[in-house]
Formats: sequence, structure tokens, C-alpha cells
Amino acid sequence: MKRNREIKNDALNALDGHWGWAILVSLIFGVIVGIVEAPNSLGSVGRLALAGGGMQAAITAAGLGLLGSTFTLFAGIFFSNPLNVGYRNSIKEFYKNGDYHTVGNLFKFSFADKKYWRNLAGILLVNLFTTLWTLLFIIPGIIKSLAYAMTPYILRDNPELGPNEARLKSIEMMRGHKWKLFGLELSFIGWILLATLSLGIGFIWLSPYMATANAAFYCNLKEEYDSKTAITE
Repeated sequence: MKRNREIKNDALNALDGHWGWAILVSLIFGVIVGIVEAPNSLGSVGRLALAGGGMQAAITAAGLGLLGSTFTLFAGIFFSNPLNVGYRNSIKEFYKNGDYHTVGNLFKFSFADKKYWRNLAGILLVNLFTTLWTLLFIIPGIIKSLAYAMTPYILRDNPELGPNEARLKSIEMMRGHKWKLFGLELSFIGWILLATLSLGIGFIWLSPYMATANAAFYCNLKEEYDSKTAITE
């Protein structure tokens, strides 16, 4: 495996001169996810606004919260989950093959290639197992989230695998590499702080940079994994 610094440099090289395509798809993805999350946020605001308003206000606040949370839950499962697969693979194709149809690929890889239910189930399983491990203790939850991190890419690259098989293959590929991915993500902390201080404007560039670096990590990991598998066979 390459060092994380080299992986980040590879990501920057792919973005050089083509930032617009990665920024555009990242903005669209972020806006859609924000819309999906909005009802839950509005429900929270409503609960705060109605706090202390008596029994009727408390019932109304509870109803708002339940409605918002329910919508966000189902929209997240049936829309955001497959969209996550589409976004990651759109960026991966941008990085690996110089495919600048990032927005078209976002929706194609999410919904239009007859893999919708498989994408949905794969990310749902990842979220479910990560949540269960996190309920046990936060450290196992973090470790498992790193182990499952390659699942969105595997769902696209290995159409012969079922949703759970894709999750299991991610665990196998990430064996011995979880700390490396953790280090890669941790290396962006400084940039995240700066982007936050810029009132979020910096995330316009940071989000596609991080997504491209993760795609570069996967491609490098896959190359190493395929090479080792070929030797053992």
C-alpha cells in the first residue's frame, strides 16, 4: 500500500484542472442529503419552540418530532443509502478513469443500473451492524465502521456478490489496513477545522478532496488485494 501522503497526492493530481466536476457532484449529493435530513431538524426546532407551552404544545411537539424522525428514517433508508453508493462510485470513476460525468453517474450508479435494492440493502446492513457494535461500545463501533468502509465500492465493482457478501469482503480487504484508513481520515482534521471556521465554505473544496482520497485509498487497496489473491490462487 502507498503511504497516506502519496494517496492524498494522487487524489490532488486527479482533481487538478477538474475540480469543478468533483465539486458539483459533491454539492448535489450534500444538498440532497440535507433535504432528507431537514424534516428531522425542523422537528427538533419545533420541539424547542413549543417547549414550556403546556400539555397541548407538548403533544404537538412530540408529533412534530415523530413525523420528522420517521420521514428522515425512511428517506435515509430508501434514498440516501443507495445515493451514498452512487456518490462514492461516481468519485471513484472520476479518480480512476477520468470519467467527468459525475452528476449523471451519481444517479446512474444509485438508481438506474438495476442495482437499487442491492445498494440499499448493502448500506443498510453496514449501518445496522455499525450501530449494533457502537451500542456495545464506541471503540468497536469505530473499528467496524472502518472494516465496512469499502462496501459501497465493492457493491459496484462486484455485482456477483450479495449485499452481505460485499460487507464481508470489505472486512477481508480491510484486514490489517483499518488503522491506515483511520490515519488518512484523521489527517484531514486540520482542514475540517479551517473549513468550519470559514462558515462551511471551505467544505466546497474539502468534501470532494476527502471523497477522492477515499476513492484513491480503495483503488490502491484493491490493487494490492487482487495481487495477493492472484498469488494464492
